[in-house]
Amino acid sequence: MDSTTVFELRKESQNLSGVEKLNKLNTALSVARNLYSEEPYDEWIQKAFAWVLIDLCKFYLAERKLNQACVFYNELTSIDFQGYEDDIIENQKSFLLPKIDTNYSEVQRAEELSKKGNHRDALEIFKNLISQNRLTQLHHESYGWIIYRLIKTEESNLSSVEVRTFLRDYMNLENERPSMLHSMILNFALNYSKTHNDFKFYNFFLLWNPDNLRDEDLHNGYKDGKDIPSLISRICREFVNSNAEINIEEFLSKIKLNKETVLNFFRETFFWNIYNAHKENKFSYLWNLFEQYNVNYSKYGQSKWHSEILNLAERFMKENDEWRFLDFFKNWNPENLRPDDWKEIKKDENTYKPLATKAIKKAFENLKTQTPEQNLTWLIEPYEKAIKLFPDDEWLLREKALLHLKNNEFELAIKIYKQLVLELSDKHYVWQEFSDCIVFDNSLKIGMLSKALRLEKNEDFLGDIHLGLAKVLIEENLLDNALVELETYKKHREIKGWRLSPSFEELSQKATSVKQSLKDNRELYKKYIPFAEIFAYADIDWTEVVLIDKWKDDKGKDRLAFTDGKRIELAISKNRFEVLKQSKLGQILKFKFHKQEIKKEDENRFSWFVKNVITEYKYIPLIAEKSEKKYWEILEDTFAYVDYINKEKGIIHAITTENKEVFFPQIKPELQIGNFVTAKSYIKKVKDENRTELRQIQKIDKGSIIAKFQTQVAIVDGVNEQKQLFHFVISPKLQGIVKFIETNLRPKEGDFIKLTFATKTDKDRKLRVKTLSIELTEEVNSDLRKDITGIIEMKYKNYDEEVPDFAFIGDYYVPKHLLEKRNITEDCRVNAKVIYGEDKMKRPKWKVIEIERI
Repeated sequence: MDSTTVFELRKESQNLSGVEKLNKLNTALSVARNLYSEEPYDEWIQKAFAWVLIDLCKFYLAERKLNQACVFYNELTSIDFQGYEDDIIENQKSFLLPKIDTNYSEVQRAEELSKKGNHRDALEIFKNLISQNRLTQLHHESYGWIIYRLIKTEESNLSSVEVRTFLRDYMNLENERPSMLHSMILNFALNYSKTHNDFKFYNFFLLWNPDNLRDEDLHNGYKDGKDIPSLISRICREFVNSNAEINIEEFLSKIKLNKETVLNFFRETFFWNIYNAHKENKFSYLWNLFEQYNVNYSKYGQSKWHSEILNLAERFMKENDEWRFLDFFKNWNPENLRPDDWKEIKKDENTYKPLATKAIKKAFENLKTQTPEQNLTWLIEPYEKAIKLFPDDEWLLREKALLHLKNNEFELAIKIYKQLVLELSDKHYVWQEFSDCIVFDNSLKIGMLSKALRLEKNEDFLGDIHLGLAKVLIEENLLDNALVELETYKKHREIKGWRLSPSFEELSQKATSVKQSLKDNRELYKKYIPFAEIFAYADIDWTEVVLIDKWKDDKGKDRLAFTDGKRIELAISKNRFEVLKQSKLGQILKFKFHKQEIKKEDENRFSWFVKNVITEYKYIPLIAEKSEKKYWEILEDTFAYVDYINKEKGIIHAITTENKEVFFPQIKPELQIGNFVTAKSYIKKVKDENRTELRQIQKIDKGSIIAKFQTQVAIVDGVNEQKQLFHFVISPKLQGIVKFIETNLRPKEGDFIKLTFATKTDKDRKLRVKTLSIELTEEVNSDLRKDITGIIEMKYKNYDEEVPDFAFIGDYYVPKHLLEKRNITEDCRVNAKVIYGEDKMKRPKWKVIEIERI
């Protein structure tokens, strides 16, 4: 059904009367209403709907039923024609109104008076209509506008009681709601409440009914190029500014907007109030605003403005007021930190720390001067997230450890400090803090405090450590040692002119029973520091390395180089550990290492390529011990063949069983080319190149190690009697020659030989074979020799010749001398033997070495 159906039903009703006419019109009305509800802005549906209502108004007027006619007339006036009203329909509305509304002329006159500013006279007309009980619902909208214009214009002349009376009268009307008038009344009440504290706007708003807020009231407007704040945002702002007691949950449930959007109206207002209070130096008011905000809104979760207010707190709570931040942040609730709060901020080419990181660090700083009794898990949890996001920030890890300490979670703190002493093993304060984790083991505590004292040379930083160590030493009845620490502390404070700590006097009294007999505590440190190191590095395995070199650096200090032979290579000072001072080349020592990961970008020649990140490792020694193993024992055994001797420099060039070229000085007894040696080997990195280095080099019999070199079956692909040599092929990339003087073998072309050999790369980047042993073999390599069968085709250099110059079997070349040998001068079927070799141009190819006619 469409609008045509409605018009047809109306037409049918015109020929009817009474109940039949009414039934037909009601049917048409039902269809029109359904169509209008689905498409309220279709012009023809609007017209069809309007004409049915006009017909019903006329029907009930004829029946003298004005109330029912009035109902349909009101529905008629509610149709939104959106500026294209039909003139005929408008004339019909003008025709019907005086007939339906017996008070039309009086109401019209009142409206004219009101619009001209005669509000009181207009109001008097309506009072008369009310007193005579003549004010119908039809006039409620007009009466409402007259009330609005009057209170809007004469607000300053009206008492609070009068204004509230007019608003009460309006609220008792039954005009259309929601509507522009209804929203204008709310807007008036909002503005009125700002200057009249006795007017309870929140109560009025609930009576007004938030369900009547229009879409225009819930969203910003736009006029003259500027945004106009929405009515709902101004309402929320006033609730905050007036400090109104409202039920926020109830309020949120009544507003047809996203909950977070409405909450942000409140939060944004608080933000600006806080900002302005600070700007105007109203500090008492400022701190009260922060507290009020948390009480009312922190429970509603994260949002942009919630984070903005935290940002203000982090900025404003400083110096003498910094202590306020700890409780504020706890009540603000770190769980409300948004993902954006964890991101670094880039501005004007500068990078700033994330809000979340600044907040947790500021809270941590507060704890240095405060000793809250509450559980600190609320702060530890965001630290855990921060550490995951910024794993390279060691301070975050350290601060989290200190939080665990304050929380009496000693095992968790110990776990972190075991990580920290790997990266910060040379920082005295890490060992001092680590000692605070140790509650029941005074020997371990002494060791950690001793380690801290050994690491830091500036006495300015060591006062608390001396006192802490003295306290533990007194508990262990090591009074002589305790006195040394106390005297060191006292002397330095007196030199600096600093006052002595009250705890110094208390500790001194406990140590007065002994006279100072020790000059220092070096022996004490030496005894107890190992306890600390063994405990701190207990989870790290020992790694054995060998001392491979000693030298003096540019400053004349002794340096030592160690390696495990493969992946670990490091150089350290001879004085780094006590055990190194008497060490000798080849000695095996045990270290516990911190394996530090280092990432480097490999610059690519082509800018459009993504940079390749290379991960390398630096091995930092933590503690060292002697090993019971023999000198050089942990290095691999290596065997090599002497290939060349630079007699001028006395340097041997050798090739190992792994085909690595190695260089070392001539040894006694002197070596000759062709000799074999055994040695201990390790890998040394020189300018991004891995070199094999040998130590403990000794000459060895060829027979005892020849089997350790690689062995392959090769084919002889050429014999040169004139040059007294033969050529062999192992693979397409590996071939060589053997001179007759180097062997008693005299193989022929096509024979297989077994070679033991080494390889080296020459300056021309070609792989060369160094033959170590050679013998004939019955083994066959089918990749180097094969038998074929096919038609041999004769080839001639000149077409008039009768004797062929060469031939082909498929793609295989047959030289003239083989044709002559087998007396083959015409095409025929043959068996042939082909081998893989190289031609005169040194190019690899298959060649025929034997043929037989079938």
